[in-house]
Amino acid sequence: MPIFVDTEQLYQALDALFRRIVDHEEIEKALLAGNFVLRFRYTEPDGQVTADLRGSSLTWELGESELTPDLELIQTADVAHDFWLGELNVPLAIASRKVVSRGDISKALALLPVVKPAHKLYREALTEVGLEALIPPEREAAWTSDLASRLRAGARSLWSDTPLGQIGQVFRRAPEIDEAVLNAHHIPIGTTDHEPDGTFREVPLPSEERLLKLEMLRRMLLIRAFEQKLSELYADGRVPTEAIHLSIGQEATAVGSCFALRSDDYLATTHRGHGHMLAKGAPLDRMMAEIMGKANGLCGGKGGSMHVTDATVGAIGANGIVGASILIAVGAGHSIRRRGTDQVAVAYFGDGSTNQGMFHEALNFAVVFDLPVVFVLENNQYGEFTALSKHCRVDKLETRAAAYNIPAKTVDGNDVWSVYDAMGDAVARARRGGGPTLLVCDTYRWHGHMEGESVDYRAAEEIAAWKARCPILAWRRVLEEEVLADVATLDELAVAASQEVDQALDAALNSAEPSAEALTEHVYAPEPSYLYRDRASAAEGAREITYAAAIREALAEELERDERVYLLGEDVSTGGYFAVTNGLVDRFGPERIVDTPISEYAIVGSAVGAAMTGCRPVAEILFSDFLTTCMDPIVNNAAKLRYMSGGQYRIPLVVRMPGGGGLGMAAQHSQSLEGLLTNIPGLIIMAPGSAADAKGLLKAAIRSNNPVLFFENKLGYASTGPVPEGDRVTPIGVGKVVREGRDVTLVPIGGALNTALVAAEQLARDGIDVEIVDPRTLVPLDLAAIVTSLCKTGRLVTLEEAPYTHGFGAEVVARVCDHAFSAL
Repeated sequence: MPIFVDTEQLYQALDALFRRIVDHEEIEKALLAGNFVLRFRYTEPDGQVTADLRGSSLTWELGESELTPDLELIQTADVAHDFWLGELNVPLAIASRKVVSRGDISKALALLPVVKPAHKLYREALTEVGLEALIPPEREAAWTSDLASRLRAGARSLWSDTPLGQIGQVFRRAPEIDEAVLNAHHIPIGTTDHEPDGTFREVPLPSEERLLKLEMLRRMLLIRAFEQKLSELYADGRVPTEAIHLSIGQEATAVGSCFALRSDDYLATTHRGHGHMLAKGAPLDRMMAEIMGKANGLCGGKGGSMHVTDATVGAIGANGIVGASILIAVGAGHSIRRRGTDQVAVAYFGDGSTNQGMFHEALNFAVVFDLPVVFVLENNQYGEFTALSKHCRVDKLETRAAAYNIPAKTVDGNDVWSVYDAMGDAVARARRGGGPTLLVCDTYRWHGHMEGESVDYRAAEEIAAWKARCPILAWRRVLEEEVLADVATLDELAVAASQEVDQALDAALNSAEPSAEALTEHVYAPEPSYLYRDRASAAEGAREITYAAAIREALAEELERDERVYLLGEDVSTGGYFAVTNGLVDRFGPERIVDTPISEYAIVGSAVGAAMTGCRPVAEILFSDFLTTCMDPIVNNAAKLRYMSGGQYRIPLVVRMPGGGGLGMAAQHSQSLEGLLTNIPGLIIMAPGSAADAKGLLKAAIRSNNPVLFFENKLGYASTGPVPEGDRVTPIGVGKVVREGRDVTLVPIGGALNTALVAAEQLARDGIDVEIVDPRTLVPLDLAAIVTSLCKTGRLVTLEEAPYTHGFGAEVVARVCDHAFSAL
């Protein structure tokens, strides 16, 4: 039940508060330093208060006001009550959208220290108007004090009640080993979900030109009505996100380009992708449900506005990383070429993206491999808040393509038929094997970079001039001039679009919220159980081969086994820097052993797109040190696109790379980065130490339905060991006791295994019996194997080449202390 019974009571309290603030000169003066108009809008009960902080004294209006606020804060009256009492965690309230801001929130945050003294005044104001019953009693103690007292009590109990001689016995006892707890992860094993099968939902377009032109208008009207409704909802604080990016004014580019595509063509879009999705045929009701965060949304509520996508219409993600869509589309183009279909991949991006390195790497990749990709550059004149003239010195953006010998064309992006015609030519060229095209669509976004922005960076005259070129009104005039429909019919299309949107909103608002359990679903794709099941190692048929040869065998066997597998990277056809891939090109040809430009961003980024569209790429990075040059496609796309899509995609991708020092190659070629990405959900991370596991784990990695980072050890390449023949995989997430012992458990990471074995033999001569547990995979980690050994030895040592501080060994120690401290 709301604290205030009605709006009048709320106004009484706030009016008394502001009068008291005016009576306190220091508080008033500090507030006036803000120099802006602030509006508080309340619900439960409804009301608003507008405070003018621009003059020599504070003034305020209760109820409707003609003042235009610089900042509006939307909240329930209960939240406002907590704030003025000083009991609201403001950052948490903003993050959880208990307080929704419209405008420059930094202005309000700057005033937080100023209003602290007003908390006491609010209590006085409530008493003044007879609402002292609303003042809560003083709280006894903060949770931190409570926690401290509990810890002190626990410590006193432990040390006073336990004889000193028994303390060791209390702590030194074997914990219960529950593998389900110790080895908990979010990888579904032995379950199934929707397997992308290359089928697409047909969204037929009229074949008759007259009807097609009418459908163009209808679709543009639908996009406009949809986004106008979102703008209204956002202004009212009803959209469950702090960031929403609208394409109002750009509808012709979306419709004209998408109408030139087939249902099975791919598109990779951006954070401003609502129009592309609706133009390609995504269902309106599930689009709305997604943006409202509902369980029946296209992505189950996990993508929201920025990442709404629909695999059934060929969409391969909507990306909040500026320019990332370009690389994903290039990867889809590579997949199309590998699979031999006549599909086309389309990348949508803005003018600001052309300054990203990934744009240039992607264009070069596309032309080098003659990929069927159309790059649609929506030049809306601004890269976020910066005008094109300030972030680029090229007069015509189409000239960017000249450096890569890619044909380019600029069209009026507000003329839907011009876009459709030019896009049709580019798509036809791609289908017949002509390679990529850059299509620049000059257009304009009527709204800001995002809704609610407070930055004033565009002239009113500029906005008005572009609005006069409205793509929808312009197309309607064409239809009227060509007498393709009467005025009443065209009016009805607009009314129908608004009604469709209203119906979709009503359905969304009445839809179920996602369950709490859904929060951790779709982090990983389901895996076949045999990849995670330990099987007794057999020595039969084992022969001594090098670590490098074992990797080469694994690649050859998986290339032979699965046509979807291909290897790409720098110089892989000649063996790579360490000759690991020697001879593979002779057996499988350059179409599957693909030499690439020196473009790590494009190597991994395109591999993500290829993995999403039916391939199983194995990307090689020359040295693991260069992982930092392609971090974004790994961290923000490979690891997250499945989750944000609500499980629509699988990303079966392997990134191989050698790491470690010892070869005198200096600091940029000698790092051990295995632990760098172990805290990124969605990734599997492997670091085999032996030749047998190098082969077995790589085979498992290639068969996995998830992105895998595969760390090889440079010094290990020349080491030898027994490797079983035949089709054997090393189980993922299963550690191995490499050497049994009774005195101490040693856990080596990756290439440190060989050092551990040598050290164990030396220590044995000193009477110290070392047990070595090789984790083999770092994510998921077999903590149970380590704890089982620890229960026997009582001592734990970790060993790795990486720096001591924040290394993966520290993570092992921390987890052991969490789950098995009593075993130490």
